[in-house]
Order: sequence, then structure tokens, then C-alpha cells
Amino acid sequence: MAPHREEDAAVNVKGSAHRDADEEALQAALQESLEPDFMAEILQSEDQQRRQDEARASIAQLQLGTTLNDAESEEKPREQDSGDEDDDAGPCVHASRAVEAKTVEDEADEEDPNEEHTLLNFADILLIDILKWLDEDTIGVCTCTCKRLLQVARSEVLFEALCRRIFPVQNPRAAAAAARNKFGLRRFPTWFDMFHERPRVRYNGFYWLKVSYYKKPELSMWTDIVPGTILKCIYYRYFSFQRDGTVLYGMLFKPPHEVESHIRNQRKGVYRGRFYVDKDDLVVTVPTNCNEVNFRLKITQRERGKNVKLVLKEHFANSEPDGSGWVNDYDTADEEFYYYRSWNL
Repeated sequence: MAPHREEDAAVNVKGSAHRDADEEALQAALQESLEPDFMAEILQSEDQQRRQDEARASIAQLQLGTTLNDAESEEKPREQDSGDEDDDAGPCVHASRAVEAKTVEDEADEEDPNEEHTLLNFADILLIDILKWLDEDTIGVCTCTCKRLLQVARSEVLFEALCRRIFPVQNPRAAAAAARNKFGLRRFPTWFDMFHERPRVRYNGFYWLKVSYYKKPELSMWTDIVPGTILKCIYYRYFSFQRDGTVLYGMLFKPPHEVESHIRNQRKGVYRGRFYVDKDDLVVTVPTNCNEVNFRLKITQRERGKNVKLVLKEHFANSEPDGSGWVNDYDTADEEFYYYRSWNL
């Protein structure tokens, strides 16, 4: 009987051990099931975040659509009121209009320093009569001083007076037409266009040309020049046109910034001649002490400055001061005379 009892006891011990292991495994499974699943929580939070982003995007689109609809509904009646506005202006139109309105208000608020000036309060016809007494360059300076004179100086009456003063003196055909009281616009639409487009020579200054060449010096026992030396010779030609139809001509060694008083006082080397303009050709004839020099030049019309450059086309001289005798022709290479303003001439 004893062996059977021992076997039963062993069987009971094994069965209890199996039950204990099963219970521990069950408890471990229960405990694991009770612990939080971090991966699931992460996925769930990402899903929620994605849904929130989609909801926000849809709300923003709805708000944008509502704003555009409101803007279109506001623009439609405005476009109906002013049908000539630009369709591509967009929302910037309101800002630009506000800026323009503010600028206009600021300009209106600015005080004109010349508002109380006695001269500028004259009638236009009186100001035009005053400007007629000035030369064309001085009138141009006056127009830069204030808006009032700029507006008055645009008058056709003033430009007609300038044209009748300048062109009959420079052009023989215009002088003949003016003598017959037939000097008019002809091919120019306005007097302003004639003044700016018709070729003429300018006053209040002179045209100058720099001439340079090289030569060998004449050696003698009284010179200390080293043999083989080459000399560079420089001189200048000047034309100063006057309002009476004459021209002052000089061939001098002085540069342009030093020659004003020399030309004005007609010192040594300065001679008085005559000139005329035919279309864009300028003909100059100057009698000197020993001969008579003649020039034919072309008046250029450039965008940056009109009538400020003369191109030498022909140059010759008669052997006698009265224009008789033989003729000496000189080579030319389209040398250019440039205008130099001088209020002292």
C-alpha cells in the first residue's frame, strides 16, 4: 500500500505545480493586457492630428471662398459705375487710390513760395510781353524757376516772337518772306515745333574746334632743341555768332575757358565776318588782313542737344581780302565744332 500512496502524492504534487504555472501565465497575460499599448496610442494620435489638419484646411478654404465672393460682389457695382477701369488692377487698386489721394492732399497743403510774388500775379498776356524782351536762353532759365512761368512760356505767341526774331536774321529766304509779311509756319504745325526743329546757330556762346598736328622744329645755332625732337602744335578755331547776322572768327592758341574776353574785345587774331543758314547748311565768310576765308558746315540735330555741333564740310580761302584772286582749298575730315555756352559774349 505504501508505494501506491507515494505515487498518488507525486501525481498530486505535479498537478498542483501545473496549476500554479497556468495561474501565473494567466495572471501575466492579464497583467500584460492591462498595460497601455504605446504604438496604438501613437497611431491613434497621428490619426487625430491628420483629421484636425484636414478640418482646418477645409475651414480656411471656406473662409477664402467667402472673402473672394464678398470682394467680387463689392467690385461688380464699382465696375458698373466706372466701366473704364483696369480689370487686372486687383486688390491693390484701393491702396493705390488711397496713396494718390493722400499725395494730392499733400500737394494741396504745400505752400507755394511764389504765390504772393507780385510779378507772378500778373495776367498771362503781361508776362508774355515781359518774356518777349528776353533771349531764348534766358527764357529757358526762367521756366526752370517756377510752374507759373513754365505754363506761360509755352504760349504760341511767345514762340512766334522768338521765331520771327531769330530765323529772318540767319536765313535770307526767311528775311525776304518777313519783308513781304509772308513769313509763316509752312511745313511746321506750330511755332514751338519750328523753334525746336528748324536748324539754327546758337547765341550766348561760341563753337570751338581743336586742331593738333606734329612737325619737326627748325634747328639753328640759336636754338637749344635736341636734334630729332618732334613738336606737337595745338591751336583752336572759334565761331561766335551775333544777333545782327555777323560772326566773330578767331584762330588762337588759347583754350575755350580762356578765350571769352579775347573774342568779346576782338583782340588780335579775331575778325568779324558774315554768315547765313540754308536748311542745315551753314556758310561763313570772314575777311582777314591778308585773305578771305570761307567755311561750309553742317548743323547737326541730335536728341541730346540740338544745334550744338557743327561739322566742317568745306574750307577754302581767297588770296585777296575782297574775295578776289586765286582760291586755296584745304582738306577737311568732318571736323566737329562744339558749342560752349558763355553769357559774357
